Amino acid sequence: MQMILFKMSQHFYLIPAASVEEVIETLRITEVPLAPKWVKGLINLRGSVLTVAGLSELLGIEEPAESMNILVMKNNDERKGLLIEEVVKVVDVTPDDIQLEETSKKKYYSGMVSVKDKVANIVDVKQAIF
Repeated sequence: MQMILFKMSQHFYLIPAASVEEVIETLRITEVPLAPKWVKGLINLRGSVLTVAGLSELLGIEEPAESMNILVMKNNDERKGLLIEEVVKVVDVTPDDIQLEETSKKKYYSGMVSVKDKVANIVDVKQAIF
């Protein structure tokens, strides 16, 4: 299966490419008063208003100095944006490549994969933002 490898604060993460509709450069995000901390705000993407979630807040990791990309995620008819630091590349991952850590307390991770000289956590996006 194809997965999108991206970087957040010097760490690497993977998301299944099938759940990503498109990757865009960061647009102007309009803040929403009284929204949960993980909601960065709203964007206007070609006439559609999308909620943008901050992955660093969802995962409890350090916020990157600059977020250059938004992953437009889809789940059935629902679409949301996921603010990330930078997409690195698309990689092919086989089920045998995925290592599961059953004792993990990280509720949004579904495993990890070694990609060349990097180790990347697989993020369960549907559980995280939908």
